[in-house]
Amino acid sequence: MPETDLHARRLAQWCQSPATRLADASAGAALIQRLGIATLYPASPEVPDLFHAFMGDPDAKTEPQWDTPSGEVYSWRWKLGRAEAGFYCVLVRNRPTWVSWELLPAVLRLCGEQRTPDELYDAGELSPAAYRVAQALERAGGVLSTGELRQEAGFPTGKEQRTAYLKAVDELDARLLVAKTFVGEEDELRHALVARRYREQVAVSQRFNREQAWERVLATYLPAAAYAVPTMLARHLKLDEAELRASLERLVAAGRAAAITLAPHKGACYAWRE
Repeated sequence: MPETDLHARRLAQWCQSPATRLADASAGAALIQRLGIATLYPASPEVPDLFHAFMGDPDAKTEPQWDTPSGEVYSWRWKLGRAEAGFYCVLVRNRPTWVSWELLPAVLRLCGEQRTPDELYDAGELSPAAYRVAQALERAGGVLSTGELRQEAGFPTGKEQRTAYLKAVDELDARLLVAKTFVGEEDELRHALVARRYREQVAVSQRFNREQAWERVLATYLPAAAYAVPTMLARHLKLDEAELRASLERLVAAGRAAAITLAPHKGACYAWRE
């Protein structure tokens, strides 16, 4: 199939065309379930996003005002979160990302830390500040607001302490050890340990090996994306490119994908076979 046709198919399936654009947050929830992974705002050309889908235009620019389409999509965080439309995390290029519940175990296996905070701290791979945050959430056994978590983890008020707290939470976010949750009617994100709040999905993730997890992710991602650029996709998910290419080659061997050349990308790209 010509490159232009592949790209047009991707835009249509990602709702980034006038004919397929999203009408509202409810349509955004359905899109997350169908695509498996979607960022809130544009983060990567290899991952769909809700803003471009709402605009029906892959070239639309975000604006830093509330009374704009950007502000409307920002408000979707709470609508989607309260509706439990998916798992909300910081994943694609460290930007807000939604993952469908069906795909979450495979994503946790590929992108999440398999060791506990205790194990990481004992190995010297988790800072004392991040470990205090994890311990506070463990003691709470549920969700904590930002204020509650700062107090329980020993980060009193003040700009310096706030910076240290945010750095500690970012460290846990990057490993998918902590989840941001939407509880109650307040427009405030709360925090919970992934291993506690999503026990079922974590248990399923532990039964996957990495090859099985990649198979699950690509079986959802590639049909909707139409094609994959592995160099960029792996980099933006912070995953090993060779491992991704090996998984795509298995799809080629099974007759489910084809290796293609897409300018200006270097190396083989992969298109889904209908």
